[in-house]
Amino acid sequence: MTLDRYFKFSSYVLLTSSFVMLAATGQLDLAAMVLYAGVLLAGWLIDTERVEWRVPKWLASWLMVLYLPFTLLDWRLLGSPPILVTIHFIFFASSLKLLQTKAARDWLWLYVVAFFEMLLAAGMTIDTTFFLLLLVFLFAAISTLASFEIRRAQQEAGIGYAGTELWKETPTERRRVDQPHWRELGYFSAISLALILLLAAPLFLAMPRLSRGVFGNGLVSGNTLTGFSENVRLGEVAQVKLNPQIVMRVQVEQPPEQYRMPLRWRGVTLDEYDGSGWRDSEQQERFAVADTGEGFRLSNVSDRRYLTSQKFYLSPLDINTVFAAPRPVQVRDLPRLYRDRSDGLWTIPHRSSHLIYTVLSDTRVFRDAELRTDNSRVYPEEIRERYLQLPKNLDRRIGELAEQITRGTETQHDVARRIENHLHTALGYTLDLKRTSEGDPLADFLFNVKAGHCEYFATALAVMLRTRNIPARLVNGFQTGEYNSVDDTWIVRQSDAHSWVEVYYPQHGWVAFDPTPPAGLNKYEGGLLATMRHYGEAVELFWMERVIGFDAQEQLSIALKAQRWLSSRQNDAASRWFDWKERFGEWIRSWRDGRQPKFKDPSSGEAPTEWLRHVALHPITVTFYCIIGLAGATLLWRARARSWRRRMKRDAVGSAVAFYQEMIETLDRAGYKRRPDQTPLEFAEVLAIPKVSEITRLYQQVRFGGGRLTPTEIELVRHLLKDLKKRKPQPGHPVP
Repeated sequence: MTLDRYFKFSSYVLLTSSFVMLAATGQLDLAAMVLYAGVLLAGWLIDTERVEWRVPKWLASWLMVLYLPFTLLDWRLLGSPPILVTIHFIFFASSLKLLQTKAARDWLWLYVVAFFEMLLAAGMTIDTTFFLLLLVFLFAAISTLASFEIRRAQQEAGIGYAGTELWKETPTERRRVDQPHWRELGYFSAISLALILLLAAPLFLAMPRLSRGVFGNGLVSGNTLTGFSENVRLGEVAQVKLNPQIVMRVQVEQPPEQYRMPLRWRGVTLDEYDGSGWRDSEQQERFAVADTGEGFRLSNVSDRRYLTSQKFYLSPLDINTVFAAPRPVQVRDLPRLYRDRSDGLWTIPHRSSHLIYTVLSDTRVFRDAELRTDNSRVYPEEIRERYLQLPKNLDRRIGELAEQITRGTETQHDVARRIENHLHTALGYTLDLKRTSEGDPLADFLFNVKAGHCEYFATALAVMLRTRNIPARLVNGFQTGEYNSVDDTWIVRQSDAHSWVEVYYPQHGWVAFDPTPPAGLNKYEGGLLATMRHYGEAVELFWMERVIGFDAQEQLSIALKAQRWLSSRQNDAASRWFDWKERFGEWIRSWRDGRQPKFKDPSSGEAPTEWLRHVALHPITVTFYCIIGLAGATLLWRARARSWRRRMKRDAVGSAVAFYQEMIETLDRAGYKRRPDQTPLEFAEVLAIPKVSEITRLYQQVRFGGGRLTPTEIELVRHLLKDLKKRKPQPGHPVP
């Protein structure tokens, strides 16, 4: 591959990587992606001279003028967001440049556009895909700019091609110039990228950070999760459960007796049922929770043994619900927190940004015997008004069924358990619900279809409990999710969306009941594909937590750990130094006094010989040896490499013999052996290698002509010897 071909290839990798970054955000329309990808391919074919057609400059100018009014149509009539309109304009302008004959300024214009495309992509995504594409972009950028500068410098210096070699033509001479190899540019780009990343890492760790919470600066808000709302219509959750998109990741620290116990991630609480769906009758009444400096305190807990810590990594959502395990006690790392009268938690909108926060919840599980004793039917007035409400047109058969199922029960808890068990066993679970009547959907589910999904089961339990004068409410949230053992995290997807019921107990508060059959609870299979997916999700979480979510608290933690490590290492090194100094001093005093050293290490009992070996193999001593050896080898190598050039002024003949002998040794290693009876000229004529002939001529000129080499000729000999050393060995090649 020639330098010119490598330059074009690297340029198109740069342009393509910036385009793929934008495409990976999921914000581009299919037409724009397909058209621009086709233009990139056509531009490559044009620049590699596989296609001769090009867009004339006059036509490109008129097309650019005609496209300007289309941007208004794209925005107003087609309804494209302003950022997407800007991207369309950039793609169109870049396409006109790509399809023309390009000068140096045209390439630079395309590079600037690629850079801004990368910045746009950075504003619309924060996942690991962007980071991987950024590495490709940076590598291509370094390689492209290096080859571009070399190419432009050669053109300005009047350097042209002569076969596979480069020559510089001047009025007095024609001098050969080494041509950079494309592999060398690739190595240079890779090393430069590695150095940039190494230098950027300390800056990333040291730059001031804001506190963690909401992060991400999405420029386009379309890439959000939908389907989870603050109102539940019967049948809607089935559509949500078909979506495998990740909603959140949760790291859980549970008490030992509750380790890996399934939890539910509580979202919205709904109290009013109108016969076809649920809503929160007081959803507009939300109250700000005060920040105590250590987070938002929601309640006090006397027994901290049952506190479960949950760290949520929440994806962009259309709602601002704060998910948590039931009975949250404290919330941290959120900029704002609000609560409502139904124990729902809310924060600021994060439609285009991720959210990281931590919740402490009281996850005690009350035993049935304990709940049976809490059988008072005296409820506060607010509880009776909100959580015993029933629609006026409720099918009377629902109440009759509840009375029939619970006949003979004595406590509120037995009523709830009896109805829950009936729904578990008498009805089936399905996402393909087919109604048989246009009347009450709940009655149709209970008496006709007898199969449904979670919100039907939860609605049936809540309504039937209310017919028995027991306060109940519907909760909409998520199941625990899939456990990822790689990073000890629960992965919660849209398909984990779930509805269940909370029943009110005067002494214990709200207690969860789940009437959905086991078939409605997601079960994730293992295997190789699952393991690979877990590793990918673990990398995604690491990127989100340690890079995107890296904040001042993390900086302080790293600084404290580094300080403790340095302090321990310093104390350890000081202790070893004083111990070594004491032993060395005792050893010196023993020899100075003319007696055999009797000193032994009090801790290990080392004899003097063992102590000497210990000193000789001490890491500091070994490091000193390595530094001295490396410095000596470098000096010897430089002295040998430049010895004949330094000797040219004071010993021209000896210097000529030295560089000629270096040539003979190089040729010998390559398989070209000189016979003892051959003179230098005969050997050069037999080989017929121009470089050998030139070195031989200069050698003869100094050795037998009594002259000296000029600085230009010395540099020429050095270049020729360097080229000969690159010659591929040919073992067994005979010399006539």
